[in-house]
Amino acid sequence: MKESTFINVFAKSASIVLKPPFLVKVKPNLLYELYLNKKLEVPIKDVKVPKRGNSAFQVDCCIYEAVQNVEFPRLVLEFKTKITTHDILTYSAKAGKHKLIYPVLRYGLVASELAEIPYRFFTHNEHLDFFIAAKDYKTTKLEALCKNLIKSELFISNELEKIYFGNKRFNFYQSFVNLKNLE
Repeated sequence: MKESTFINVFAKSASIVLKPPFLVKVKPNLLYELYLNKKLEVPIKDVKVPKRGNSAFQVDCCIYEAVQNVEFPRLVLEFKTKITTHDILTYSAKAGKHKLIYPVLRYGLVASELAEIPYRFFTHNEHLDFFIAAKDYKTTKLEALCKNLIKSELFISNELEKIYFGNKRFNFYQSFVNLKNLE
């Protein structure tokens, strides 16, 4: 399946699964840097509406949470048909840049023509949170895959929010790897 077709199929499935205050957008822009000029001002006119080429990268698909008239990015999915080492390095770096601005953002890759994750992903990835080899999930299974992925990634994003935006202190943290073959 072509990359653009798969993005739209996934976005449609995500729209079915998502309920307000969440929404999905295809090809939105997200900031990758914010800096101060000599007047100690942020020179970007509207940080709520990032523009590509003005400290913003375009992503394939983003799930936002609408919070007080602001669309807050929670989950980014980048789509490829197959994946190269260059793709892994590029998207991992891109994810890292976005996460500096949006620290609770979850970020991953979906490869529509791969049935399994290539070993080079584990070797070269630094900032991507998940990878889905989705060759077997293009039809009826896609909606269930979307639902499970979105649910788990939004949960993690909300947990991260407690660290970055909450005033709570914790005495336990655990990060774990979840490897499996999806049904």
